[in-house]
Amino acid sequence: MSDPVLLFHGLGRGAASMRPMARSLARAGYAPHVVGYPSTRHPVAALVERFVAPEVDRLLGGGAERVHFVTHSLGGILVRAFAAARADAGRPLPDGSRAVFLAPPHAGSPVADALHARWPVSRMLGPALAELTTDAASVPLALGPVRGVEAGVIAGTRRIVPFNHLFESDNDGNVSVESAFGVDGLADTVVVARSHALLMRAPDVIALTLAFLKTGRFRADAP
Repeated sequence: MSDPVLLFHGLGRGAASMRPMARSLARAGYAPHVVGYPSTRHPVAALVERFVAPEVDRLLGGGAERVHFVTHSLGGILVRAFAAARADAGRPLPDGSRAVFLAPPHAGSPVADALHARWPVSRMLGPALAELTTDAASVPLALGPVRGVEAGVIAGTRRIVPFNHLFESDNDGNVSVESAFGVDGLADTVVVARSHALLMRAPDVIALTLAFLKTGRFRADAP
């Protein structure tokens, strides 16, 4: 049986953004499942409960030995929160389950700081935006280390959106490299010259994702 891979898009995006990645996963012998979810309608906890947990339970209940994940931005925070909660509850994911987080705001984002209270942005992007800040309200900062899944992060450094002035270090226009890597418990990390919006479609990112799912490392010479 092919290992299933659940794909979760980012805030304000849709399932279509993850389909090129899904096609590559299928060609590599995995069973991809792109999960479209209403990222702008609910806070993180509700999204985890309504859209992550049921998908994982469905696959494991159907006989999957393990479940992998490929996520973009907010999707990574959902999977991190889910895996940690399962580990804390004594119901960890099966050994060998891996996750590739693409540009996850593990330490929040100054873009969320700047925009979460501004109408109409707050109305358009919903309650999860305010949970991706860098302050005391930040959900990812409160989650602690990555638990319950072997995880790697791919961060981008190409800035093509007008938020450069909000950052003090390398970033992809929405999330800094420092934030993407800003959590304990990662198995591997890698930087690519790609923008936040198109990271999941880039051929080099897809190749790195496949390598991590297969080996637990992005490159063969990684320690």
